[in-house]
Amino acid sequence: MSDPFDLLLAGGTILDPACGRRQEMDAGVSGGRITAIQPSLPRNSAQRVVNARGCYVTPGLIDFHIHSYWGVNPYGFDADLVCVGSGVTTAIDAGSSGPVNFPGFERFIARQSRTRMLALVCVAQHGVLSSPGELEDLRFANPDGAARTVRDHSDVAVGIKVRLQRSSVGNNGRQALRLAIQAGEASRSPVMVHIGDTAVSMEEIVDTLRPGDVVTHCFTPLKPGIVDEAGRLRPAVRRAHERGVLFDVGHATRHLAFDLVRRAMGDGLLPDIISSDLHGRMSTSNPVVDLPTTMTKFLTLGMSLEQVAAACTINPARAIGWQDRLGSLEIGREADLTVFELVDGPVSLRDSLGAELTAKERIAVRWTIRRGEVFQGSR
Repeated sequence: MSDPFDLLLAGGTILDPACGRRQEMDAGVSGGRITAIQPSLPRNSAQRVVNARGCYVTPGLIDFHIHSYWGVNPYGFDADLVCVGSGVTTAIDAGSSGPVNFPGFERFIARQSRTRMLALVCVAQHGVLSSPGELEDLRFANPDGAARTVRDHSDVAVGIKVRLQRSSVGNNGRQALRLAIQAGEASRSPVMVHIGDTAVSMEEIVDTLRPGDVVTHCFTPLKPGIVDEAGRLRPAVRRAHERGVLFDVGHATRHLAFDLVRRAMGDGLLPDIISSDLHGRMSTSNPVVDLPTTMTKFLTLGMSLEQVAAACTINPARAIGWQDRLGSLEIGREADLTVFELVDGPVSLRDSLGAELTAKERIAVRWTIRRGEVFQGSR
């Protein structure tokens, strides 16, 4: 008789925000799928046992905003190795491809990466660019093609991306936003909107968005932001959040200010999604580091461990309508899990302005499990 488990994660605390579970239990994996979650599974029934005592076992982390179209897009980098070492089992490329070059992303990145690589399709036909910006000339806009790409490739393409910063759209911000919404409507998918240094007011941006659309770089210090000149959350932002517009961290090099996080959270706005926006134009001294480091920042800034975990598991899964496949530890699902521990500090963390934050403990990934295969975490 064959062993019932290929892998047994023993003695860890199952932390699954999707169902509110936080309990010490074992998890059994067989054939690349989760086959058991219960106390005290027999150790001799598994081909491999990983001792997870003292660790948390969560659904595989989802990094909702990266740029992984390496070798093609100027922001792309080989994200696979970073994801595997940092507990990320699913990553979403945020607009590095448009309808013209998405087939290459699908064939050479999504189909060949160990990490599940999904994509938001840029409303510009060639994806995001650096100089010139992708929609400084609206002749490069292709909302119909972007919508068609999402409809025809729904196993990889999960939404629409538009950047509204001046360097990306020039004076075309208002038109670019409306073209993106047009593509989102046609594809019945969410639109991610990049804010920071926009000619369009924050009020107009959030008032235009639909429930389920996403504001990324929500804590950017670049004006206009979600906090007004008096340091208070803008009423339009509050109203948008209340009607279902989502707010994503999208840390990156320039887009996280601790003071803005404190002010926004103090006024009741916690991020729905925590993401890194790692990309290929960062220096080795970038303040992001990886997704667990970004998670640690928000844990230190006052979010609970359950809230932080939800923002990197079930919340992003729901945002793309994949909650039936990702973001929860359910029997029968593909075995994507992350095992991390809370390591005592102190550790110094930086935001995009150079401000420092001292964490008493940090999230350190021990193992990443992708389709049942175990990878060592970078810790």
